[in-house]
Amino acid sequence: MTHDKKERTMCRTWFWPWALVVLLVSVSLLAHVSAATASAQAQPGQRCFVQTNQCISGPIRSYWERNGGLSVFGYPISPRQTERVEGHTLPVQWFERDRLEDHGAQGVLVGRLGARLLELQGRPWETFPHDTVAPPGCRYFVETQHTLCEPFLSYWNNNGGLARFGYPITQSMGESVGNWFGIVQYFERRRMEQWWRDALAAFEQRFSSPTCDRLRFRPRRWC
Repeated sequence: MTHDKKERTMCRTWFWPWALVVLLVSVSLLAHVSAATASAQAQPGQRCFVQTNQCISGPIRSYWERNGGLSVFGYPISPRQTERVEGHTLPVQWFERDRLEDHGAQGVLVGRLGARLLELQGRPWETFPHDTVAPPGCRYFVETQHTLCEPFLSYWNNNGGLARFGYPITQSMGESVGNWFGIVQYFERRRMEQWWRDALAAFEQRFSSPTCDRLRFRPRRWC
């Protein structure tokens, strides 16, 4: 064997083991980088959502998980941040259908987005017609002078009542919401909508998304 052939054979002998070592080191480094990235995105105690690239943690996460989670509040659409809300500066986080507010010793409360939405639309709830007595099968609230009747009454009773929705601040009424028209009723914290579901005239109550409805903070790509 010539000298050149010997050198080429030796090069090939040394090249492949070293190439394998380099490959294994590269894969290991890549795995460490990926793990570090994942750790930065979801710190201990956080729950993150790839759908909106936002995370929840602490008391707001606990409230979200205890009170219906995704089906009630939707995904988070902002980070936890400090805002001025009705004269108070406090941590809040915005969701598709709600704003959750951390009031410290008082706990987490749902923002009064139903009332705020009407205010931003130029029709404060105080200007709506009031009732003085409840029709049969309905409940009257002297605090706002509005009644709550079926089907919204049962939904209100079975899904958190006053703590979740607040008092009714309008009567039920026909209203256009986007391209949809139907029966709605506003509450301090929510708007309920009655949707026809099938040909048997069954109905369901749906939460609207007031955070996507002309509120100050509303990343439009999530609405």
